[in-house]
Amino acid sequence: MGSKIITKTDRAMEDQLIAVQNDPERADTLAKARAFKRTWIELADALARVQKQASWQRWGFTDFDAYCRKELHLRRSTVDKLLGSYRFLESSAPKVLERARTEPTAPIPSLAAVKFVEEATKRGAADEETLATIRTVAFDEGADAGYLNKTFKEAAFPVDEDERGERLRGQIAGAARRLSALIAEEGAPVSRSLAVRVEETIGDLLAALEEN
Repeated sequence: MGSKIITKTDRAMEDQLIAVQNDPERADTLAKARAFKRTWIELADALARVQKQASWQRWGFTDFDAYCRKELHLRRSTVDKLLGSYRFLESSAPKVLERARTEPTAPIPSLAAVKFVEEATKRGAADEETLATIRTVAFDEGADAGYLNKTFKEAAFPVDEDERGERLRGQIAGAARRLSALIAEEGAPVSRSLAVRVEETIGDLLAALEEN
């Protein structure tokens, strides 16, 4: 079995971890950043604490974003997702956070799964029973976002008929224009008379789409 590839970022974070080992809070947050795909709730918990206590100030950073970017190698968008989902759990499903802290073998919902539940809750399209089922499947059974999307997307995120019609209109118009361009290409395997008839039909189709 081949050895694990150590990237430049991995090495930099490992060196920094050694350098800050005398500061438990700083070292703990940095260590969790290295493994955040596996322990995202732990990392988010640590980030929320650092942000609330403004610990980054005594570590010599100009602001929280600079600390996350330079020491943890986390983009602002990633930090926003982590903290957003963490705070959603904090307010809507605190038992998930408590379980993550006290039960090492308990299922931990993925960041994407929490985001699905958060967006479904905000959308408010699903009835309370369905939403409760989504929460149970995501938070207690550990279902991933792919399963949630496949099973509950239609109930949680119904497509408006006007929106569906507008999207279909765009797809038809796009396909018609592509066909028109292909037929007009030199060497197209259709007769000139057929190409003209198709072009006329496409013109009628596009005109009808614009009118409706």
